[in-house]
Amino acid sequence: MARRALYLMVERLQEQEQDAARDMAEAQQQLSEFEAQLAHLEDYRRSYLEQALAKGVDGFYADSFHQYQLFIQKLEQASVQQGKSIEQVKKNVLLKRKQWLDVQAKRKAMELLIDKQVKQIQHKQAREEQKLLDEYALYAHLRGQAS
Repeated sequence: MARRALYLMVERLQEQEQDAARDMAEAQQQLSEFEAQLAHLEDYRRSYLEQALAKGVDGFYADSFHQYQLFIQKLEQASVQQGKSIEQVKKNVLLKRKQWLDVQAKRKAMELLIDKQVKQIQHKQAREEQKLLDEYALYAHLRGQAS
């Protein structure tokens, strides 16, 4: 009965481990998406800056230059904010990884406990079997001497 409860516990831990692995994979996917968004944002800012510089060579009106400058600043602010978001998502990935490793460690410990119990039972059965064989051999030997 106790072993059955342990097997049920291992099954539950396996499910939790799969859930934790899925959560970790989702967090890693989110991190990849945020990093791609940041790269896209930085590429766009770089492209826009190059465009502004190219127009600057031909001459800018002060108002146009100011508009370009404001937009580039907004893109830089968005990049900084995206970087902060990436740091938060990285922390979440580390948390999900820790949770997954914790559940995995519990499952492995439970499996080791079950293996230990199974080996103890097998060892006990082997000793009992050997004892029965010894008794049978002794009985057969005594019976052979009696004849």
